[in-house]
Amino acid sequence: MAEQQCACPKCDCSVDDQSIEKDGQKFCSEACAIAHTDGSTGCGHNCSCGKPA
Repeated sequence: MAEQQCACPKCDCSVDDQSIEKDGQKFCSEACAIAHTDGSTGCGHNCSCGKPA
């Protein structure tokens, strides 16, 4: 199976079978899965994918 990337648009993290799945997409963290609506600026993996553009 090829390595997949988190479905969060700005996230570069990889996902696997253990990752969070929501609406048929895989996410590396709960923050990414809820589109950072909790105000988070990252996913906890040294990634700033939740910062506004």
